[in-house]
Amino acid sequence: MVELNCPSCGAKVPFRSSVSLTAVCPHCRTQVLREELDLKDLGKVADAHDDGSVVQLGARGSYKGTDFSVIGRLQLRFPDGWWNEWHIALSDGRAGWLGEAAGTYAVSFQVEAKDLPPFSKLKIGSSIALGGAAYEVSDLRHAAYLSAEGELPFRAPLGEEAPLADLRGPGARFATLDYSEDSPLAFIGEYVPFPQLRLDGLKAVEGW
Repeated sequence: MVELNCPSCGAKVPFRSSVSLTAVCPHCRTQVLREELDLKDLGKVADAHDDGSVVQLGARGSYKGTDFSVIGRLQLRFPDGWWNEWHIALSDGRAGWLGEAAGTYAVSFQVEAKDLPPFSKLKIGSSIALGGAAYEVSDLRHAAYLSAEGELPFRAPLGEEAPLADLRGPGARFATLDYSEDSPLAFIGEYVPFPQLRLDGLKAVEGW
């Protein structure tokens, strides 16, 4: 773990993962960009909406026999609700995402994908090949990047909206195409029943 001084308040900002590029200062909520051994101030981050999630930074779990720690969070707002993407650091050195919405959980990883169609050309039901498998476009929507905390592998486009495409794959598999950048980002993963994640260090929420 590396700790660097926040350029806004001077507090220590921890970086637990080597792939983390940005972090939100836990003391003053400034988003900072890591540049070698210095941090650049990217501005303040709004507080996350209280959506009743039991996951929090520092929680631990397991995915297919590999332990992971929750080190960051992106909170997105859709027209019909909220979605959390928890940045996870796996014990085998990989970085991934634990998606959470309305009691549904999913684990995904970014993959390289070339020649993806522009968002404007996507249609519900159309097929896209990713990672050697066929995926069907199941939903097209715009999401607002509301808040962030902890470590992230990229600069969070907070305050902006981005087109997202959800794709349905074989079995419990899915894919997401994020058009927030000039070159779309592709993520492939699968839905996982909550008990299989073996999460601990969760937030105490009334009713759980």
